[in-house]
Amino acid sequence: MASRVDLHLHTKASDGALRPAELVEAAALIGIRVIAVTDHDSVGGIGEAREAASGLPIEVIPGIEVSTNLDGNEIHVLGYLLNADDPSLREALGRVQADRMTQAHAMVERLGALGYQIEWDRVIAIANGGSVGRPHIAKALVERGAVASVDEAFSRFLRRGGPGYVEGRTLLPQEAISLIREAQGVPSLAHPIIAGASDYHLDLERLLPMMMEAGLEGIEAYYKGYTPEMTASLLAVADRHQLMPTGGSDFHGGGVVADAELGGVEVPWETVERLRARKQELDRALISPSSVVTHNDRSC
Repeated sequence: MASRVDLHLHTKASDGALRPAELVEAAALIGIRVIAVTDHDSVGGIGEAREAASGLPIEVIPGIEVSTNLDGNEIHVLGYLLNADDPSLREALGRVQADRMTQAHAMVERLGALGYQIEWDRVIAIANGGSVGRPHIAKALVERGAVASVDEAFSRFLRRGGPGYVEGRTLLPQEAISLIREAQGVPSLAHPIIAGASDYHLDLERLLPMMMEAGLEGIEAYYKGYTPEMTASLLAVADRHQLMPTGGSDFHGGGVVADAELGGVEVPWETVERLRARKQELDRALISPSSVVTHNDRSC
């Protein structure tokens, strides 16, 4: 039985396989009642998703997943209940997507120099209007027959430091948090652990205070592949740092990214209630800055 809440979902606006309306309909069909559309570096799917939900028993939370880098570590920041039409956010995302396009094109050229020719136009076609990134290049490599799977494309060529990887300009985690907060959103650290990824190590005790100073409000404690022990450990981290636990499946619908089950991660209903409550606190603080409750004087 699917969770009633899934707060980490992707559509064709980034690297998901489903259009936003298709995602909403699929979620409603299996009994999910609250979803967050959190496309990579894009808010382009939110409008269609919310329109599709208007006649269905499901709520769409406007969200995003912003890609950042700190000291060579890839760090993703989720944003919830944000204003998707915020001009500063839109402008910043435009720059991020342009930088991603430049980086992706450089990787295609690097692969060509290594003897693995793929067509740039094919990468664009695979992205299908979404934010172009490594998963689309990986899919092109699979089609060419250079690798057997997207996972192999990453492990052999496209992982950070791999022979086909080209470093691009990225945001710092603090910058992503500021963008989300300026768009009246609630930021949360995405997948602090990725099950099965031995090269993904975040020093949370160093990272979290830095991100909290910038305005971090949550940490993803419910996620695909997490054992009960992993979730319990992250819930303890959240409690220690007074952060809200968030969570979701990271569903992409197949396509260019290894699949996860829609609604396949049990996320407590309380998560939605706490997000809404914190959003109200932050909104009140915009009107009366002296009323904001900080991490130092609140408990979760």
